[in-house]
Amino acid sequence: MGDLVQLSTIRKKKRLLEVKREQARRRLISLREKFLIPQIYRDLFGDLAAKYIVLKGGRGSGKTFAIVCFLIEESFDLKYENSLFLFLREIQNSIDDSVYSVIVDLIDQANLTKFFKIDKNRIRNRLTGVEFGFTGLRSTGGKTQFSQVNKIKGKHKVRFVFMDEAQDASEDSLNVLFPTVNRKGSVKFTDEYQKVLDALTGGTEIDIAESRFLFAMNPNFAVDPILSKTRTYGDATREVHINIFDLPPEFQDQQLLEQAMAEFGEIYYDHVWLGKPSPKISGYPFMDVPLMTAANDDRYKLPCVAFLDPSFKGGDYTALTFISQIDGRVFAWGHCWHQAWNNAKDEIAAKINEFECHEFYYESNGVGSVPIELFEPYGLVPIGRNTSGNKEDRIFRVGAFLTMLNLTFVSNWSNQAWLEHCIKYNIEADYDDAPDSLTNAAVRAGIVSDKMKFRRAA
Repeated sequence: MGDLVQLSTIRKKKRLLEVKREQARRRLISLREKFLIPQIYRDLFGDLAAKYIVLKGGRGSGKTFAIVCFLIEESFDLKYENSLFLFLREIQNSIDDSVYSVIVDLIDQANLTKFFKIDKNRIRNRLTGVEFGFTGLRSTGGKTQFSQVNKIKGKHKVRFVFMDEAQDASEDSLNVLFPTVNRKGSVKFTDEYQKVLDALTGGTEIDIAESRFLFAMNPNFAVDPILSKTRTYGDATREVHINIFDLPPEFQDQQLLEQAMAEFGEIYYDHVWLGKPSPKISGYPFMDVPLMTAANDDRYKLPCVAFLDPSFKGGDYTALTFISQIDGRVFAWGHCWHQAWNNAKDEIAAKINEFECHEFYYESNGVGSVPIELFEPYGLVPIGRNTSGNKEDRIFRVGAFLTMLNLTFVSNWSNQAWLEHCIKYNIEADYDDAPDSLTNAAVRAGIVSDKMKFRRAA
């Protein structure tokens, strides 16, 4: 008898525990605000008049986490039933490039995993049918870019669009994105059928939520394409700039704060940690370099070093750069030829002999000592140097330091191709030969080392 009483007690406790768990489960779903996020973000998201929200700032400001937490919460709202929340990047080659893993991790931390169906490329709220989709507007960059933005035209019932790293968004992509997603997706019915619908629904009109756009970014320029586009929408747009230092202490990551303090004074500090625009660091390292016109006799007053970046088959450019440092200023000029270097050797030699060139270097990767023989008849003794390491990293690091040394381009000693390829260079540029030649010349001239740690002047 005692065993039966004990068994009955265990069963009652088990049923009571199940009831409590079910009540907690319902409470879990009904609580609209599930995550603790900075109030400034919470107020922005709660402003329904804010159709376009742009969060700007440096590292550690919680922009991406705040938006992802908010969208997880919103996915439980029945007004978004069976709709699509679209997570974008300008370039996304795989799901690993997206915020997919962040979403999965936050869902797990909030003990909400049972309410979501998590597949390899998408996430679905089991209660509302809201789907999280992940895509890039372009698959790759540079010469091989293929537009994927047209795939968005097939997406239906998009209620939220979140674009991370929005400073990378191109104007062409945005011109397709906004008009494509900016629609409710509602249809009109015939009068007869509308009467039947009214009879079933009591004449109640179904409210279809409008699409909202959320962007997280660390601006490259004072006005990136995304800022230019959203600002045209006037009162429907909200912008906020916030950095890790602006957050309440409970939201500050101590490890990131220590890192920020350790990096204070670095040339990239203002951009990375304060979110200030910086085309030099994040986008176009030579965009703001001034141009000057020099007199012909000045070419003998600027003793220089030359560096040749050879093209082998003429598919890219052969680039020749001259660099000189006088009285704390750096002057650079150069030429590009859209042909193989050995086909342009006469012009290369002529250019070098125009100036007071103390040393003539060339990139020996792939050509070995051949240039030494070919330039000997011109009275030139080129010095081969093998270049290694990450080319893009060298261009950005050395380029940033050169601009600190008041780099100036001598326009009338350069051809247009060299100037344009330097000034318009960014990570997706079709041609990097001129800036590659420029930064290698700076290193060989001893103006800067590509291994040094650059810091801002005090």
